[in-house]
Amino acid sequence: MRYGIKEWVDGHVTITVRGKRFERMLNMAVRDGIRIWNIRRVGEEVTRCDILIRDYFRLRPLLKETGCRSHVEARDGLPFWLLRIRRRSGLAIGAALFFIGLYMLSSFVWSVEVSGTKMVDPRRVIQAAEQVGIKEGAWKVKLKEPLVLQKELLSLLPEASWVGIEIQGTKVMLQVVEKEAPVKPLATGPRHLVAKKRAVVHKILPEVGRSQVVSNQLVEKGQVLISGIIGNDDRQQAVSARGKVQGEVWYISNTSVPLKQALHRLTGEKLQHQYLLVGPYAVYVWPFEKQSFAQAEMAEQRFLPSYAGYTSPLGWKTVTYAQTEPVQTEMSVEEATELAKKFAREDILKKAGKDAFIQDEKVLHVTTENGKVYVSIHFSVIEDIAIEQPFVGQ
Repeated sequence: MRYGIKEWVDGHVTITVRGKRFERMLNMAVRDGIRIWNIRRVGEEVTRCDILIRDYFRLRPLLKETGCRSHVEARDGLPFWLLRIRRRSGLAIGAALFFIGLYMLSSFVWSVEVSGTKMVDPRRVIQAAEQVGIKEGAWKVKLKEPLVLQKELLSLLPEASWVGIEIQGTKVMLQVVEKEAPVKPLATGPRHLVAKKRAVVHKILPEVGRSQVVSNQLVEKGQVLISGIIGNDDRQQAVSARGKVQGEVWYISNTSVPLKQALHRLTGEKLQHQYLLVGPYAVYVWPFEKQSFAQAEMAEQRFLPSYAGYTSPLGWKTVTYAQTEPVQTEMSVEEATELAKKFAREDILKKAGKDAFIQDEKVLHVTTENGKVYVSIHFSVIEDIAIEQPFVGQ
């Protein structure tokens, strides 16, 4: 079998030759430099072979001299391919424009993502990136070298110690490493730890300084808990008191909850809208008549083909709308009371601060009026009651 690039470029045909003197014709063709290959018998006095287009016309005198006849069965090669393309010029132009458009779209930045930020607002990073040219719609060819962009971003983000820039297809990834915040030095000036509110001391753990109270002692706001003066009457030293003091604090919470609650439930009806994604743009495709619900929950799914780190700018988006309807429910007094207690607990712990916990709670009274349940609750909360109070050392 002989079939290479040259034969495909020149163009060739597959012919069937009928006649008793095929071997004679073949010898004469070889003598005249006519190229024939893939010669095989397909029947009595019938032979099939491949021949170049230009040699096929030189073969006609030899066929006539040997009394053979030929029939073209297949055509292949570049000339025939170009002829078919010319007949389907619209399809060819459309395919060419599609690939040109795909190439052009992949040459732009369509999304910028920020990762690694904790204290720095990601929006500040994106705004700084826009100032150096990294933004949606930017032509990747026009972007500066990554090292140059990194240096410019660092000058605009003093809180960052390093910024990594990685281009993945049409997406630019910005990896930010923030500078470590300096450790605040411990207070060195003389100071006491005093009570910030009236409470009963639950636990006292002094680290530096001298305890002035004991567990189960009632203290008033401003009373010294851990003194910053250490030593005896003859020799004293002023220090910065440190430690932890937990106290039992009392709160009364008044909460109201309506017995009738307006909720929303799913009806089971759904609508799906299909969109073609082209870069950052979404083109509505289906259904032709855009429908919607008066009230609905929305969910979105996106599909963007990616391979080996390259993300296609073309994709598909499906938006699903699940219909909801308002529903009026009426709670019992007991249910409303439990809900009020839950709200009250959350509010009290928010006021008490970090590490606080409720030791005891007691419902003082429950009343129902004008479709609402009013609940008054007494809470006993264990929380940190110590704050610093500087003083002038002696």
